[in-house]
Amino acid sequence: MHQTKKTYFEAIRFVKSMEIESSLEEEVSDRLNKRPDFVPFDELLVKRLATTALESPRAKTYYLGRKITEESLKKFDLGYSESQDMVTIPVHSPDGMLVGFVGRSVEGKEFKNTPKLPKGKTLFNLNRVKASRKVYVVESSFDAIRLDQCGMPAVATLGSNVSNIQTELLNKYFNDIIVIADNDDAGNSMAKRLQEKLSAKVSVLHLETKYKDIGDMDDVDIKALSFDFADSISSILK
Repeated sequence: MHQTKKTYFEAIRFVKSMEIESSLEEEVSDRLNKRPDFVPFDELLVKRLATTALESPRAKTYYLGRKITEESLKKFDLGYSESQDMVTIPVHSPDGMLVGFVGRSVEGKEFKNTPKLPKGKTLFNLNRVKASRKVYVVESSFDAIRLDQCGMPAVATLGSNVSNIQTELLNKYFNDIIVIADNDDAGNSMAKRLQEKLSAKVSVLHLETKYKDIGDMDDVDIKALSFDFADSISSILK
C-alpha cells in the first residue's frame, strides 16, 4: 500500500494476481506416479526355465543345432518352456536388471516376447560388455551369443529397427562400434542408420554373400572376422 499508493483491497488484489499456483500434493503425486524405465521381471521363473533347458533333451538339441554351448546356456540363463515348446532368452536393462525374455519356437520361426518387454530401451548383453571399449553389434541374441563364445564382445538390437535410445546407449558406452548386419535389406538399413547417427565410431563388417548372418558360420570363420577386420583397418591406417 505504501509503495504503490493503493488502497488495502487494491493491494490485496495486486498481491493475489502475482501468486503462482502450486500444489505440493500434486507435485509429489506426479513424481511418485512417474513410470520407471524398467520394471523387474520374475527371476524365479527365468531360473526355472533355465533349469528345464538343461534337463530337456529337446531344448539341448535345439541349442546345439544353433551352435550354442552348454556353458552359454548357463551364462545367459537360456531357458525352455515345455508348454509352449519355446526357447527363452532373458533380456536385461543396461544396469543388469532382468526385464523379461524373448521367446522363440523350436519348430518354425515364431516369436513371443514377455508383455511390455522394453527391448527398444536396452541392448541384449549390454550389461555384460558395457565396460569394453569395442563392441560388435548384431540383430539376433543368438548371434551375439555366438560372438561371445568366440571371445568377441557383442550386443544385439533384437531386430533390425534401431531405436534412438539404443543408439544413445552405443554412443555412451563404446568408442569402437563394429556392425555386423544381416545380409538382407533390413540388415543394410540397420547398418546405414547407425553409420548416420554415430559415423565417427561405427564401422560395418560385411559378411560373405554365402552367409545370411553369424548363425550360418562356424566358430573358425567367426574368429577370423575379427582378425580380417583388424588387418583391413591396419592397412588403411598405413
